[in-house]
Amino acid sequence: MKFRVGVDIGGTYTDAVAVSSEGEVRTAKALSTPGALADGVLNAVGLLGVPPDGIEAFIHGTTAGLNAFLERRGARMALVTTRGFRDVYELGRASRPDMYNLRYVAPAPLIARRDVFEIDERLGADGRVVQPLDAGAVRELAVRLAAEYEAVAVVLLHAYRNPVHERAVRDILADVAPDLAVVISNETAPEWREYERTSTTAISGYVAPIVRGYLDELEGRLRGVGFEGDVKVMQSNGGTMPISQARGNAIQTLFSGPVGGTMAGVAIADDLGIDRLICVDMGGTSFDVSLVIDHMADIAVHSEIEGHPLLSPSVVMHTIGAGGGSVAHVMGGALRVGPRSAGSVPGPASYGRGGIEPTVTDANVSLGRLPRVALLGGSLTLDEAAAASALAAVGDALGLSVERTALGVIEVADAAMANAIREITVARGIDPRDFALVAFGGAGPLHATSLADELEIERVIVPANPGVLSAWGMVHTDTRYDLVRSLWSELSRLDAGELEAAIEGLEQRGRELLADDGFAVDEMSLLPVLDLRYAGQEYTLSVPLGAAHDVDAARAAFDDEHQERFGHNNPSEDVEMVAVRLVATGVTARPAAAAVAAEAEPVVLGEQEVRFAGSSVMTPVVDRGTIPAGRVVVGPAIVLESGCTILVPPGWAATPSAAGHLILERNAS
Repeated sequence: MKFRVGVDIGGTYTDAVAVSSEGEVRTAKALSTPGALADGVLNAVGLLGVPPDGIEAFIHGTTAGLNAFLERRGARMALVTTRGFRDVYELGRASRPDMYNLRYVAPAPLIARRDVFEIDERLGADGRVVQPLDAGAVRELAVRLAAEYEAVAVVLLHAYRNPVHERAVRDILADVAPDLAVVISNETAPEWREYERTSTTAISGYVAPIVRGYLDELEGRLRGVGFEGDVKVMQSNGGTMPISQARGNAIQTLFSGPVGGTMAGVAIADDLGIDRLICVDMGGTSFDVSLVIDHMADIAVHSEIEGHPLLSPSVVMHTIGAGGGSVAHVMGGALRVGPRSAGSVPGPASYGRGGIEPTVTDANVSLGRLPRVALLGGSLTLDEAAAASALAAVGDALGLSVERTALGVIEVADAAMANAIREITVARGIDPRDFALVAFGGAGPLHATSLADELEIERVIVPANPGVLSAWGMVHTDTRYDLVRSLWSELSRLDAGELEAAIEGLEQRGRELLADDGFAVDEMSLLPVLDLRYAGQEYTLSVPLGAAHDVDAARAAFDDEHQERFGHNNPSEDVEMVAVRLVATGVTARPAAAAVAAEAEPVVLGEQEVRFAGSSVMTPVVDRGTIPAGRVVVGPAIVLESGCTILVPPGWAATPSAAGHLILERNAS
């Protein structure tokens, strides 16, 4: 029996999931190993009990690039650009994203001006060579770059229309300085907007050596234990790519970890026939929010990270420092929670590993919401006395009891998470009340109903294997490539032949990439998309063109999307096309869910007093695996499973679906 294995590295735990072709699911958790991430990955895989020759595919979401960027420990790098355009990157845009913040400071460039080098060459806006490349000068420059830098970003004017000069520079650098990591804009962000294209290429080059080094180490370790199958890496765009592609496309690995949970949300939407989901992943360190709309992940072609623009399709994700390990503290006489986390070492005080600061996990332990019969991570007994002692230190400073302090910690954390959901919904003109809430991660299902109450959401879904859902989602994710060609035209004057030629070129490239990955023609999906805007607008909306390539239908869809997103549209206004995109997908067969045997009656593992906002209630602890599909569990109840605890408060009821997902709804009785 062959398995597909997915592994997701979190701030506290590394999660692993193995799914067989028959639908058998195995899960495991191991403590993450900062500084040696591959150790945690191999530890988690080893706990699955699947021999290396039983794994046909290994899919991984890595935080190596993202962590390097956030901690500013990327490569020492240079930027090579067209003469006369040295200051494009430093000047950026004149916009102020926080207009009324008098203390706003624009993000510092990753590359200082002294590390930007100009070369003689020039392309016209149509891609025509205006001034040939001075190859001799590039060779001389390459010697200096090899001596002083680890990576080089090459961004030449209008290279998105013609890559000839950028490729020539790359070839010269590879010949003269083979140890340099070279990233060219035509392969990283082949779109117009000079500053954004430069920023994207700079970020990719900044993290490229670290991502490449980590992936080389991981693949070597996997091969060293006898694994011979495919190694794939999750992308920010919600698809996977072979590890060979990931080495040269570091920019697409930035959000590869949390995106796995969003793609699991897509599978859950299909299982339950629900078209709108808010996916919330609360782990030990962070809280990630994303959306599934019309059975597809919400993806933006333009985004940013800490103020740095990205021309790279990414699942829209909002992240805050709110997890089970978030530390509670007093600041200015008020209770604060996070963003600092206790992490895996020493971890929350209740872990008994020497931690003395109170965390969200400690608050849940003190309130009885984490059952005494549970073993965290499968082996760790929680220390209630240590949790109470840590909370008392903060409570004394505020004049509060341990119980009231614990309730306050939960309330503050819940408020921060509700605001994070509003950022990705209400702030974008989206009503969260139209969605169901999918809660996962080790801590998400503990807080899900509180978030639903705050946001007036009627239904909460706790999926099967919620503690390792991001890793599960990776196993069920298709291979994906996003291709783009800048092509400007007013729709009323569009040259249909030019559009078809652009689409045909993108489709040919998409088929080649997917064929190289082993996909047959009938396993390929090619979706053309147009970037459209009203005349006079700066930014665009991406609208599917459809198999028939009906431009009029795309225009009507653009008007509808504009109305839904911004609350207005103008069907009489001229519309411009800015770019043509192609989403090339290699469809991976999804294993059927294995039937789970269940007892006729749910098994009650114990009973304990749980403090809710109103009062303390004696609450049963129920084994989730023994609740039959369709059987209603009325709150208050704690539903326990490996790696996750689900809180069903008074006024709510939980019912397993046929696919194994637990549906929580307000109890009408």
